Amino acid sequence: MIYYLNMRTKIILLILSVSIIANGVLGYKVFNTEDTQKLLQEQYPLLSKRIFADSQNDILINFIPLRQTLKEYVGKQEGKVGVYFEYLPSGTSIGANDKEEIILASLSKVPAVISIFKKIERGQMSLDDILIINKEHLDQRFGTLWKQGEGTRLTVDELIRLTLIESDNTSYNVLLGQLQGQELNDVYKNLDISITIRPKEDKKHLRVSPKNYSSIFRSLYLSSSLSEKNSNYILNILTKTIPKDKIVAGVPDTIKVAHKIGVFEELTTSENVFIDCGIIYVPNRPYILCAFVLDTDEQAKKHISYISKIIYDYVSGSEETKKGWGLGEKLLETSSGTILD
Repeated sequence: MIYYLNMRTKIILLILSVSIIANGVLGYKVFNTEDTQKLLQEQYPLLSKRIFADSQNDILINFIPLRQTLKEYVGKQEGKVGVYFEYLPSGTSIGANDKEEIILASLSKVPAVISIFKKIERGQMSLDDILIINKEHLDQRFGTLWKQGEGTRLTVDELIRLTLIESDNTSYNVLLGQLQGQELNDVYKNLDISITIRPKEDKKHLRVSPKNYSSIFRSLYLSSSLSEKNSNYILNILTKTIPKDKIVAGVPDTIKVAHKIGVFEELTTSENVFIDCGIIYVPNRPYILCAFVLDTDEQAKKHISYISKIIYDYVSGSEETKKGWGLGEKLLETSSGTILD
């Protein structure tokens, strides 16, 4: 039966066994609950601490001033900017134009990789499997893998890394070739994410609101879609995403950010979509941020990095934001912990 237990359970059982033997035979205590939690958190550093602990002393923050700041800023952009923020320790969220359904572009690559890992967990694939690039996989729009041409052989692991880090379309197409349509749809469906495809638009242009899409990153953080090992694996790859702009540009270099950028550009800037979504790992205060801009890339970098900095400064509790912003005070949000629009 132990073969079917997940990694977390196996580790806990091993530690408990050693502890029991040590306590009973050697006569002293080797491990305690804190040791167990610490070991698991070190093994899966990008996952929620709540997975490994029955309780956690969350840092309470009054987010009302931040809500007002974001609402005012987004409101001045005349619908061209949207943001969804969620403070993971408490679940408190703030949204401004966050229900606007926009084209996901390359953000659709994260659910696809989750689908691949579901097949791996079912024993239908492995990271070491070799896949071959065919002519129909080649795509020059993003990435450089297409230059290697058809017949190129790569492992599933290599294809996943290219897809997430460099947003390579060719590697993405190879992975999609391993999935049935329903397998990918199930990822969205299981997370209660509604997808819209507008009439006359390409069927690949999936539209999802930033608020809905945040469920993808939340599921990885809480390890609710995949095992702890695989959830942490994906998040770790996403900390290497390039280019290092938008959300990343608004936080210090020392802060880990697991995120994915999506870009959809048309001839007219009004149809352009630039979106960045991910988890910002402020120590003991991690949060999800999804922000989009319907304009040029230059404007997207400007707005998203600015929003990212505003939120980081507030959450991190820098001296500038402590004054008058109620850090550590009693939460003033609704009983659900969510600030309503």
